[in-house]
This record gives sequence, C-alpha cells and structure tokens, in this order.
Amino acid sequence: MTETILVIGATGTLGSEVVKQLSNNSTNYLIRAAVHSIDKAKEIDIPRVNLVQIDYNKPDTLNNAFRGVDRLFLLTHPSPNTVEQEFNIINEAKKVGVKHIVKQSVMGADDDDPKVELIRLHREAEKLVEESGIEYTFLRPNEFMQNFVTFHGPTIKNTNSFYLPMKNAEVSVVDVRDIAAVAVKALTEKDLANVSNKAFTITGPKALSYNKMAELLSNATNRKIEYVNISEEDARSGMKEADMNDWLINALLELNGYFREGHASHVTSIVENITGKSARTFEEFAKDYVDFFR
Repeated sequence: MTETILVIGATGTLGSEVVKQLSNNSTNYLIRAAVHSIDKAKEIDIPRVNLVQIDYNKPDTLNNAFRGVDRLFLLTHPSPNTVEQEFNIINEAKKVGVKHIVKQSVMGADDDDPKVELIRLHREAEKLVEESGIEYTFLRPNEFMQNFVTFHGPTIKNTNSFYLPMKNAEVSVVDVRDIAAVAVKALTEKDLANVSNKAFTITGPKALSYNKMAELLSNATNRKIEYVNISEEDARSGMKEADMNDWLINALLELNGYFREGHASHVTSIVENITGKSARTFEEFAKDYVDFFR
C-alpha cells in the first residue's frame, strides 16, 4: 500500500524545497502539502503533490489534513505559540497513527535548558514529540544561506550592502537544499535505523564571517557588496520598518547575540553522512542565486 507524507510548512523557504525534492524523488509516496490558503499557494503546482488547507488552531482542518498520513514533516512559523500549535499537530498525528515525524528544529536545541527563546520553544516542542511515542528525527540546522535572498536581497540589490548586528561572528551557514535533502532521506527511508529517534545538527562545510560572505557575494556578482555591522537599536528599527512584531524582533535579536558569542560556528558532516553528498559551499550558493542579487 502506498504511504502518504504530509509536509507542514510547505510554502516556506525550507518546506517548499522539501516538497520539491519529494516530488522529484523516485520513491513511491503520496505527497500532501499543508498550506494556510489554497489560493495563495498555487505556486506549489508540482507533480505528485496535493494541497490541503490547514489551521493549527482549528481541529477540523487538522483532521482533514492528517487523514491517511503515514509520515510527517513538521515545520511551524516562529511564534510564541509554537509549542501549543505543535502540541495540536502531534496529537493529531498520534490519533491517525503516523509512523514517523521529521521535525525541523534549530541548532542549539540539544541544550535541555536553552537560554534563547527560539531555541527553548523548539526544545519544548521536541520533548512533545519524544513523549508521543512516535518515531522521530530532529533536524537542527544553522542559519540558512537563503536568508541572504529572503531578508537581505533587497538591500543588496539597492545599496550593495546588507546590515546585521553580528560584529565579527563566524557562522557555519547551510544551504536549504541540503537541509531538505536530509529531510527527504529521513522521510523516505525504508529502514529507519539510521535516522529513528535521532537528532542531527546540520551546518554548511565551513564557518564564515559576514565580511567573508560579503566578499564571496561580491565575487559572484562582479560588484562590491559590503557587510555593515549595525547596533541592536538600528537592527530593531529596521525590523519594525519591515512590520515585524515585537516578539519576533526580540527573539531574533536574542538569537543574534547567541551567534555573536560563537555558538553558531561549529561544523558537522551530517549532510554528507546522510545524503552521501558534500554540503554546498557559500560560493556555490552565491553562484546559483546570483540573479537574486542583481
């Protein structure tokens, strides 16, 4: 009998890549992408993928989304309600007999008493999965390389600069395509021994300063791109202008501080260990996405 994989968070940077790679995967699974609005998600017009509308706070939408689901990719948006939302999702997964949950978490969630809000919420949600009795795989990635497109693309295009309160921090940024490849491997693995009830910290192949990343972007675009270190106050003002809510602003600034302390610089070989392919370098990312910075 053909099994069904449900992807929650299917329209985000990582979730959309997971859906894309699942669609291209030769393994015979039914793929269901959960979205908040069918109308706004028409870009997920991908072979083998069925859309289903979902609201984490409405049980009837969860019932419909989870009908017949065997495996789950779990990713929710950063929110003070993350734990409550994932509690509802995990309960529904238990009801229908989901066999395996692949949860996207965050680097640092191996600390059982994290001091950073975003990490603490992910660890609390991880514990809910552990307590559910469902087999799981936790993916704990570092900062996405694709954040340079999502968050910094406009200023790179318009001012040849990007702005962060990161000082000289070095971060082992990771390509979302590699995180998705690990997720797909875990979701489609027939023998779960290698991934069952395990957590994987996923990084790029090297820790880089933001000045170095600016240099590599400059090389790819053939123009000078600069990293501008700014104060937390200026960062807060910029995020407010981008209509971010106060909770998210505070959470991101706290995470920036965690990075400045050096907690995001270590490197793992998880991408290669799980997928058999080396993690993409920042140079490769910059070359592949160069049109987004022009």
